[in-house]
Amino acid sequence: MTHIVHPGDRPEGRRGFEIVLSTNATDGAASLVETRQGPAWSGPPLHTHAESTETYFVVSGRLVVALDDEVVELGPSSMAHITSGTRHTWATPPGEGAHFLTLHMPGGYENYHPTALQAEKDNGGPLTQEDLFKIAARFDWRPAGDKPVRLTPDGRLVPASQADDEAAALRAAWLTENGQEAEVQPIHEDGFYEKAGQS
Repeated sequence: MTHIVHPGDRPEGRRGFEIVLSTNATDGAASLVETRQGPAWSGPPLHTHAESTETYFVVSGRLVVALDDEVVELGPSSMAHITSGTRHTWATPPGEGAHFLTLHMPGGYENYHPTALQAEKDNGGPLTQEDLFKIAARFDWRPAGDKPVRLTPDGRLVPASQADDEAAALRAAWLTENGQEAEVQPIHEDGFYEKAGQS
């Protein structure tokens, strides 16, 4: 199959993630997601994909990536190819966000984003961590370990509930140091991780 996809043809995005190429367009072979994330943000909990590989390609900015026991920082035109079963996650450093592409082979995981978005609409607001994990499990995504951990913007894996606070503090400190107003926009409501019993 051959497909041309213009920006206006993409499905509705969720929290900075936009599906560029869906698995439907590739007969299941691959999918491509475009992400734009601001500085000093923690990404998803450390996780694995049992059935697919994932490749991050940084278009601009910088991306901090955790791969099993290694943490690396990727700049423009750098990439990380992640084999199935590898524990991984990402964050953006203070002062510089990231514009990056994510290729999944085979495709399918990208459908998590519109499914979660629709579930949030049906719910009338944000979902719990437990709800999101259940949705993600349908798309070859599993949290790594007994309790979720996330990567801080300075490259440390910490309990998931701690990551947003540390990211917000680093973001505010960087903005203040550079003469800008420190505006904090939390990703999740207070107690998001504790409500699922996984603080």
